[in-house]
Amino acid sequence: MFEVLRVKKAFLTILLIITAATTVAYAQIEQAERYKRRMDQSIKASAEREHDSRLEAEAALPVPKAAVTNVDVQAVFSKTDQKTFAAAKAAEAKKVLDGEPLWLYLKFKTKLGDYVLTTRNPDDREKLRYLLFAEIGPRGDVTALSQFTIQFSKEDLAATEFKIGLAPALFGRNKSIPVFLMASDSAKPGVWNNELRLSNTVAQPRPPTSTLSVVPVTLDFAGGVTKYKKLASEYDSIILRGTTDVSKLPFAGTFFSEPLKTAITEKLAAENITPVKVYVSGDDWQEFGSGGITTTKARKVFATFTYRSGESCMYGVAEVLQNYDFMESKYGAPQITIQKDLPAQCADVN
Repeated sequence: MFEVLRVKKAFLTILLIITAATTVAYAQIEQAERYKRRMDQSIKASAEREHDSRLEAEAALPVPKAAVTNVDVQAVFSKTDQKTFAAAKAAEAKKVLDGEPLWLYLKFKTKLGDYVLTTRNPDDREKLRYLLFAEIGPRGDVTALSQFTIQFSKEDLAATEFKIGLAPALFGRNKSIPVFLMASDSAKPGVWNNELRLSNTVAQPRPPTSTLSVVPVTLDFAGGVTKYKKLASEYDSIILRGTTDVSKLPFAGTFFSEPLKTAITEKLAAENITPVKVYVSGDDWQEFGSGGITTTKARKVFATFTYRSGESCMYGVAEVLQNYDFMESKYGAPQITIQKDLPAQCADVN
């Protein structure tokens, strides 16, 4: 019997030694993997810095031309669709009622390209971005009810005038921006003395000295805000497919991201959807936010996917949202929202 106890004790001792050794080995593996991840991240960051340095050495990014507010860049609101800035100026809108159409007209002393902020695309450093920042806020204040980044194409830079729709949404690159509808959508009943500010400075809150142009506008919402709220809710559908009719599939854009496509495909797999095709509807991220006591910044893009459910042909839309982390100075993990089971023509599925 004592022999049996000695054997059991020896066995338990060996088992404890093996368990402890396994635990230590596992911990060492975990530590090694964490070290490898940190090294990989460090190597990637270093490579990106070297890559950026090479690009900057090859071609330094242009600096925006110094501008006097409302002199080098002029802006005006109009409730009618005009062909020129001069015509819009003659039909200038200073007070807006709920639901009225609205356009923003810009005129540059030289050309648009002299005043945009040129940056490298964070998702593809070989490409450049040409930006202006629009925001709506209380008149004479630095806070912003809504902010939106206007991204121009290289072909736009020679323009001396530019027209952008504010309400309603218009299909096509920079045919419209949502900054006015975003502010109106959150407005309460009343009469609000606001202004639109145009800047080429990233810093927030944006100092008044960085303002290229500022346009005052009075929003008369004494009777409430219902029509603009409806236009705001329809905005995404119109920029995706040119209509609010969801029987129409969104158009394909030029934007592409392999990691984004992978994330969407994984999300669809979790929904038991096997897509026939997936494509991004849009040419780039939409960047938007607000600036006040709490500053927010986010970007979103939409992707369309087609699939079959039994004998039925379907499509859906994935909205990918990334919130900006100001502490980390980067966008966070994508949040993907799926709208599915929208009937489609089978010819459009493949």
